[in-house]
Amino acid sequence: MLDVQTLILFSGACLVLAMIPGPDNLFVSAQSLANGRNAGLAAAFGIILGGILWTVAATLGLTALLATMPAVFVGIQVVGAGYLVFLAYDLWHTAERPAAQSAGTAHAFRRGLVTNLLNPKVGLYYLAFLPQFIEAERGPVWVQMLVLGALFNVVGGLVMVGMALVAGSLQTRVAEKPDQGKWLTRLGAVILLAIAAKLIWGLLS
Repeated sequence: MLDVQTLILFSGACLVLAMIPGPDNLFVSAQSLANGRNAGLAAAFGIILGGILWTVAATLGLTALLATMPAVFVGIQVVGAGYLVFLAYDLWHTAERPAAQSAGTAHAFRRGLVTNLLNPKVGLYYLAFLPQFIEAERGPVWVQMLVLGALFNVVGGLVMVGMALVAGSLQTRVAEKPDQGKWLTRLGAVILLAIAAKLIWGLLS
């Protein structure tokens, strides 16, 4: 089994990577800004579940297989970017709806899960990052992959939960001010568009 020193080093690396404003953190923040803390937390848990599924896929070698099929890989990314554009459009118009019609937690959870699963780069990232901390002499590689993947999701999940709480606190402060709340929701939509643009740029570059 992995030694304590390796696990501590890996956890530190995970924390640094999790603090970088990436698509997951931005998506959670956008959900909290638009629909409140609970929606942001639900989105975070949806993303965490997606990360767990990608960990299993990486352990089984499915992400490596996906990397050998460029057309399928690009197709999934295009669908993912399109889905984010749809979410941004929906969120922008959410600003005009009464608060009671805002997206619920189950809705935010599904969106977080689908957004994560439609980003195949997540799976390839697991496949490239986790093996660097695996030591073959310490036991079955697949067990180590699962352990490291679980730890990666725990650390990243804690960071996303923190972001959801911070953004949700901001949303709560302006909830009683309709005009400010409207623009806060639209800010969430702009963030989603920015994520989609980043994905598309990655395909073109």
